[in-house]
Amino acid sequence: MRFHVSACAAVLSAANASAFSFSPLAAPPSSFSDRNNGPRAFAPPARPAFGLPSNTLTSRAPSSPTSSTSLNLAAGGGPEALDDFIATLSGTQSKISSKVGNPNLVKLAGVAAIPLSYVAGMAMTPSRRLAARAVGGVITAVTAGGVGKSFVEEDVRRSCPAAIAKRLLELGVDDPNISDGIARLREDYGVDEEDFGAMCTEVYAVYLAGMAKNPLAKTAELKEMAGLKAALGLDNLQTGQAHADAASNFYRDVTRFTSVEELDDEDHPDRVSLDKLLFLSERAFRQGGETEEAFTFEFSRVARALGGLSIAEAIDRAKDVATPFYERALASTRAKLDSGAVSPDMLSRARTTLGIDDPEAKDMHIEAFAREVRSQLGLPEDDDEDDDDYDVNQDKRAMATDDSAQEKIDAMKAAAEAKEAEDTSGIKFAEGAFETLSKLQDVLGLSDEDADYEIAAATVDYWRTTALSAIEDAIAGTKSPAKAWEVILARQKELYLKDSAMKEMMTSMVMQALGRPLEKVNSFARVNNAAATYDGLIDAIAAKETCKEVLKAAGWSEFEDFEATCFDPSDRRSACGFITNLDRQNMYKMFFLRSVKTEEDGTKNISEESYALMAELRGMLGVSEDEGLNQVRAFFGPELQAVLTDATDEILRGNATDVLLANLKEKVDKVIDTYKLDEEMVGMYVGPLYARAVQEIGSNTPGGIPSADEVATLASLRTLLNIDEEDTYQVHLDTFGIAYKKGIKEALGTTGVIREEFRQPLEDLRSRLGMSDEQTEEIYREVLGERMVPMVEFISNEMERLVLTKDQLAQKRGADYGEDYFKGGSKASGNLGLGTDGNIMSDIMNLIDFYVENGIVQKEVVGTKKVEKKVPSDEEGGEEKTVTEEEPVYESTYPITATGLGCIDEKVAELCYRQFVVSSFTDQSPNAARYEASKATFGGILGLSADKMEEIGSNIGGMVYDNYITQAMSTKDALDQQDMMFLANIQGKLGISAEKGEEMLLDTQKKIVSEEASALLDSGNATPEGIKAFREKCNSMGLDLEMDVGLSKTRLVSMFSMEITPGIDSGEITMESADMLAEIQESLGLTEEEGEEVIAGLIQERSKSILSDVIGCMLRGMDLAAVDSMERLVQYAAFVDGDLGLEVEESNANRAYNLFESKDWSGVDEEEAEKQKSLIRTAFGMSD
Repeated sequence: MRFHVSACAAVLSAANASAFSFSPLAAPPSSFSDRNNGPRAFAPPARPAFGLPSNTLTSRAPSSPTSSTSLNLAAGGGPEALDDFIATLSGTQSKISSKVGNPNLVKLAGVAAIPLSYVAGMAMTPSRRLAARAVGGVITAVTAGGVGKSFVEEDVRRSCPAAIAKRLLELGVDDPNISDGIARLREDYGVDEEDFGAMCTEVYAVYLAGMAKNPLAKTAELKEMAGLKAALGLDNLQTGQAHADAASNFYRDVTRFTSVEELDDEDHPDRVSLDKLLFLSERAFRQGGETEEAFTFEFSRVARALGGLSIAEAIDRAKDVATPFYERALASTRAKLDSGAVSPDMLSRARTTLGIDDPEAKDMHIEAFAREVRSQLGLPEDDDEDDDDYDVNQDKRAMATDDSAQEKIDAMKAAAEAKEAEDTSGIKFAEGAFETLSKLQDVLGLSDEDADYEIAAATVDYWRTTALSAIEDAIAGTKSPAKAWEVILARQKELYLKDSAMKEMMTSMVMQALGRPLEKVNSFARVNNAAATYDGLIDAIAAKETCKEVLKAAGWSEFEDFEATCFDPSDRRSACGFITNLDRQNMYKMFFLRSVKTEEDGTKNISEESYALMAELRGMLGVSEDEGLNQVRAFFGPELQAVLTDATDEILRGNATDVLLANLKEKVDKVIDTYKLDEEMVGMYVGPLYARAVQEIGSNTPGGIPSADEVATLASLRTLLNIDEEDTYQVHLDTFGIAYKKGIKEALGTTGVIREEFRQPLEDLRSRLGMSDEQTEEIYREVLGERMVPMVEFISNEMERLVLTKDQLAQKRGADYGEDYFKGGSKASGNLGLGTDGNIMSDIMNLIDFYVENGIVQKEVVGTKKVEKKVPSDEEGGEEKTVTEEEPVYESTYPITATGLGCIDEKVAELCYRQFVVSSFTDQSPNAARYEASKATFGGILGLSADKMEEIGSNIGGMVYDNYITQAMSTKDALDQQDMMFLANIQGKLGISAEKGEEMLLDTQKKIVSEEASALLDSGNATPEGIKAFREKCNSMGLDLEMDVGLSKTRLVSMFSMEITPGIDSGEITMESADMLAEIQESLGLTEEEGEEVIAGLIQERSKSILSDVIGCMLRGMDLAAVDSMERLVQYAAFVDGDLGLEVEESNANRAYNLFESKDWSGVDEEEAEKQKSLIRTAFGMSD
């Protein structure tokens, strides 16, 4: 295409040199001072532009008089920010770009540096490049010099951001062609994809900062922001960078004019703008489909840029921006509820858009529902009572005086009374409120429980006012209980309160209604106005019954827990919980004292009616039964004490006849019945009186033993005071126990054994002293224990001297005993174990006799056993019958033990028992049987358990078993019957159980056989015969060679090999000997596989040796010897079907086989001959 000449001329004529004249490197006007020469002579710049990167100017051109290092934006909004952005960039554009709007034309003009004269010449030559050359000539003329191609292209590229911004302003972010329009700019300006993306990111950041500058947040901005991202073609990574840049520059510019302290104020405009930026960023990242990790990264960048916020704090601040939007949506929902234009889905979409999570939404839904409830009640939607300021330190401030505290309390009461006096009966739900609230509940997705709670929270106070007034009217008698309930029920229906909540609510109202009269009564009691207190409590009891009648009218029939619920002193909300324990006790005491009436004869009495009222009052005041009894005891106790003391003194004078007892008992019972005193209270008085009487008798009797008359007197006193004999045992023990202990010591005498004739007198003494069997038994054991201690200490000392050397004894006792001698005259030998020379058996037997003859050993039934008995036949001449009966099984127990008394330590006790067992076993005197029978008794006296005694006996028996069996087995292979009888005798003597004896026998045998095995196998002279004999011996004794004897698997394999080798070599063991091999293998404890492995190894070893002999004989021409060797080889080959694993040269194999085949086969069965030949061929690896 060619330009017309006139067109070219028009272009040339349009070029005005003055319009293009500029100096790119011109210095600022003189009105501005240089940075190094002091401040500039102009006022500070206006509020800087938010969101523009700090390098915007420096990356484009030097500063000009009209530019600033921080560019200004409009008052707020993305488009305004773009206008400022374009204006700022226009100051940095070259005059080429500013004059020639088409970037393609500008680039074409920059092909080369062209002289002006050449432009004039070319202007006259029609060409498709006319326009480009014309413009190039113009530019060249204007700049009066050469302009390079690269400079022009860079100038065009730098103009691209402004072009992007202009395109956004021209079309708008919601234009359907905006994305394509912006994308074409990249081609028009010749910008690569990466740089273009950076430019779009920069424009997004400027637009975002402009949106944030306007503190007023709008939901439309979310859509606007999403449209901006799509128009600019940004991905999530670029969007995150744009938000981070915008936040960084925005915060930098804000803090130039606003302090950090001001930004802490949530209502400051700049703080609101920052929060809005957080909200827009959070929504952009969430709606961009970022993963949780990516969201955390991107949003934390924005949070840090805005003053180093934590991500949690930043999210909270973003939510604070979103919340008002959703609140307005909820308010709109309420307003449009009847139109049917709202639905849960609409709210769900709003939550998704705003980023409101479910828990937060639920709270807001509940709040919106609560507002609607108050609206339907005709109340202000905001409950001012909940918003009252509360001083957190008000509870910490001390009251100056009691008067000031009382003044505050009175003021609070007055305010409460004024509020209660307000008529609230007109507050009720409007017509159709239920349907409206139900619709709203469904739209908000609230549960019945949440809806009911909010309705109750708004209405329950008004119901309480009505309910309390109705109950008080019933108490005052102006309304019947039924009418009062009718009013309460009607108010419940008006306020939509649920039936399920009524019981708890009515209980609360009853507690409040009953608390008021009690509070009034308490004020009387605190000034000791007993009459008013009594009358007030009577009225309170009546009020309680009236409240019950109201509840009955409500359909309640169960009142078991009424007092416990309504009058719980530990619950401050209850009817009496606000009254201190001391005040409640004081009120009850006054009522009690006013209830006591004095009869004409001066007798004090309480009527049945008064007792019933006091019982009711205890429940109302939270006074326990015991506390009520304390009042009775405190008042009537002296009366009871006096009559009981007089009666006791009269009995102690003696001659307590039945008539006397009857008269005294009548007086006592009268006081008890008149004052309705309980048994526990009476017991509190009679116990000390009886104890005093016993002590008085004990102190006045010779030897501390009461006479028969005194015993009878005490029995009469117990009858009068109605005391069980068992309850007096302790006081009798404290008084007469010493006398009983003295009697036991006297009965023991010098022998230490109580003779039979003294036992009954001791029992009579016990009965007279009035002590229990357990108490007297304890005293008896105490005395015997004291007598037993020196006996045990003597045995212990003798035992130590018997077994310890002089040095050991001195070290143990901390003293040098020199050459001390024992009773028998021998010195300390230090020989621990059997064969000690000392003899303390007589001392031990004295201890045993003392213990047994004094009856200390106790027999206790520990079970039963079945025994067979023969009984004579019922018929004369009939055969005896065998019947099975159960008999008790007794076990001896030892209530007093040497170790329990602490007179011997456990080690010495074990040593004494060991010595006794050894002596009883070795003793050959007539006392041997007595010693043996006393072993268990002596062990029990020492305090040793049955297990410990058996252990000691087993240790001794183990040595005896070991020595005896070793000696016996040295001369014979097994123990005979005589040996077993001897061992059984030892077992009985040492108290060893049958199981333990068998275990010891087996252990000893194992030890002997194990030693024999070591001697046999370690000597190096083991023979097959010896191996066989040892194996058979172990088998006969039932010993496992591996588990019992302790032979390793390797040794067992070796024994198997040694025993079968001669038989295999001699031919005695063949394939037909499988049973014999199996018997040997099993008796050695080898598996079948282990046996086969041994045989195979043995055969292969032998076969290789025979093969060498065969080849050697053939080389020497000894054919007959070779055949003999091959006959032996056949024997081995038969075990493995010829597979001996031999490697034979073919020539040797053929020659050997020929020799074997040529041998004399006479006398050999043909089938057998063929079998042997086949085995040889297989052994030599020859094919058939």
